[in-house]
Amino acid sequence: MNPADIERFYAHVLKGPHPDSCWLWMGAISDDGYGRFWFATAGGQKVVSAHRFALATVHGGLEAIEDQTTLHWCDVPLCVRASLGPSTHLLLGTRSENMKDRSRKGRSPSPNAARWRQLSREERSARSR
Repeated sequence: MNPADIERFYAHVLKGPHPDSCWLWMGAISDDGYGRFWFATAGGQKVVSAHRFALATVHGGLEAIEDQTTLHWCDVPLCVRASLGPSTHLLLGTRSENMKDRSRKGRSPSPNAARWRQLSREERSARSR
């Protein structure tokens, strides 16, 4: 990650009007409804989820977070608000912690989770857009 990539990344972010608002990714959106960000590497190009790139900017790079999962505190797929302080909407955690968070918020795959998981990939993507 270099400063030019970070600057280009944040040029695609719309920061909400309130101190606790989400910062929405306005760049490319994948079929799963999450943002995508491309950047150059020594071997060509690399694409990562926008929310993971945002976390990497505050945690010392993609290598620093590669073994961890990203948890959305706000549950907004396009939110990229990452910081080291209490204002962050993105947290690092384990896959187990992510599954517990998902279950606690009622987003586990079940007949009762129609709000989120009963949508097709296309519907989730359209919802984010």
